[in-house]
Amino acid sequence: MSEMLMLTSSDSIEINRYEENLRKSGRSFNWVLVRDTLRFLRKSKIRKSNLVSKYGLKLATQYLNKLEDQEGYDTIEQVIVACLDCGDDINSKKLLEQLKSKFGKDSVRVQRIQALCYESNNQLTEALHIFDSILKKYPSDALSMKRQVAIFKGQGNLSKAIQVLNAYLQIYMCDLEAWLELSSFHISYLSYSTALYCLEEVLLNAPINFVFYIKYAETLYCLGGSENYNSAVQYYTHALELNSPTEMDKLDHPPTFLPAIYGIIMSIYSLCEEGHPLKDSQLKLMEWAQNNLLTITKKYSSNDKINLVKHFIDSTDIFNKE
Repeated sequence: MSEMLMLTSSDSIEINRYEENLRKSGRSFNWVLVRDTLRFLRKSKIRKSNLVSKYGLKLATQYLNKLEDQEGYDTIEQVIVACLDCGDDINSKKLLEQLKSKFGKDSVRVQRIQALCYESNNQLTEALHIFDSILKKYPSDALSMKRQVAIFKGQGNLSKAIQVLNAYLQIYMCDLEAWLELSSFHISYLSYSTALYCLEEVLLNAPINFVFYIKYAETLYCLGGSENYNSAVQYYTHALELNSPTEMDKLDHPPTFLPAIYGIIMSIYSLCEEGHPLKDSQLKLMEWAQNNLLTITKKYSSNDKINLVKHFIDSTDIFNKE
């Protein structure tokens, strides 16, 4: 599962500030600044592997005595994962030996990192064996189950990934990202009804995130049928309510609600194609969506894209159908 669904603006500002301060430090190594940067990344659950491996490696090898024991070993783990992400197997193995000397090779903490190293080297059987052994001792170990899901997904074994993820969600029912991942697996199997159930759990956990309402509406649209098209329009419209900038004219980039506008047009058009009678409110919404889509495209896009959008509007036009 992905580390982060969406960075908050405050997190982005903070990361940029840390990066800028690290650049300003130049060749001199400010271990306090590096420590604070890595602390922030761990706390925010943000993965900046290039940054962590570049600065954290020196902190973990030459300045470890400056850190408290717990933070020191947390830092080593963080740097190992970053090195694996960057393909630096040599340094990741050296740091792993430090953990082994501290906790022993049979420690769950060490075994997890060892399994990640196996994964990095594509030794997936060995990695799965370690995760299985951990789960026998600790059946609710979240990291082991998540890594198993990732491995099965990478192997294309989605049925096994679904099985493990279902077991995981029996324990961690409020894990929004896990529900999202499970929905994507079911969509891959065209099991849209089950995917909708997963996305309902997502909406319960994040009721004001417009992106998830769009995903739910898209899945309803894929399911098809007049009732689902009607519901899709409602969810697309709610996504617009949650994500409509008050001052459109001042935006210096295309608005992020375009998928909802496209979805409204396609859903109402599909309702019309099904022979379903349209309400006046739906007709007005269709006209509004078409006009806004064309206006936004003219403002932010080239002539080629404008022609494409015009063709799209013409091909989905319900007002001048013969």
